[in-house]
Amino acid sequence: MNLVEPIIQGTITGIVLTLSFGAGFFALIQTSILRGYKKGMLIALGAIISDTIFIAISIFATSFVSEELPKYARTFKLVALIAFLFLGVRTILKSSKIINTSDKEGRPNYFYITKGFLLNVVNPLVMITWLGITLFLESTLHYGNIELSIYFLSVLVSTLLVQSAICIFSYKIKNYLSDLFIHRLNIFIGILFIALGLFLFFGNNDSGEGMEKAKDLLN
Repeated sequence: MNLVEPIIQGTITGIVLTLSFGAGFFALIQTSILRGYKKGMLIALGAIISDTIFIAISIFATSFVSEELPKYARTFKLVALIAFLFLGVRTILKSSKIINTSDKEGRPNYFYITKGFLLNVVNPLVMITWLGITLFLESTLHYGNIELSIYFLSVLVSTLLVQSAICIFSYKIKNYLSDLFIHRLNIFIGILFIALGLFLFFGNNDSGEGMEKAKDLLN
């Protein structure tokens, strides 16, 4: 049994997904700059937890999810729209507050873990991506449970490592960033959240198209 292939494929997939410049990517940077890299890594942990849940669902309920997901696509999109609009408006309104690396608001660690978790959960494309990858691995590459486990473990490990590196790098360059830059960064990320919510809701992307794009990651 060749276990090198799923490790390599999983590692590459994790890196590509992390650097896809989605909402979670910019949330990592923003939080690491404003709150410190440890808080940013908590967001990464929350995202990893949600990814793990989605992966488990994709593996053990592939046929059920692929059949049921399209039925609730509109509802998922509406929830994503509301969530990202809220995050976007809130981030823009708070953009005038320049915060140093100390967590002045005293938010507990679970706040950041929950934020990372929800950023993934409310985005229906995340579930579609994992489902598409799982279908491809099972139907085309004929991966069994062992290969699937190794592949997805490699994805999660590489994702966490890359996200941790992003958090540390963002924190390190904070001293070289002006208050004006941080202010504009907050506004940019707020607009990004709003744009992502509008794209998910009004975009013509469907589950079938999303699955095909997910499969392309492995081709």
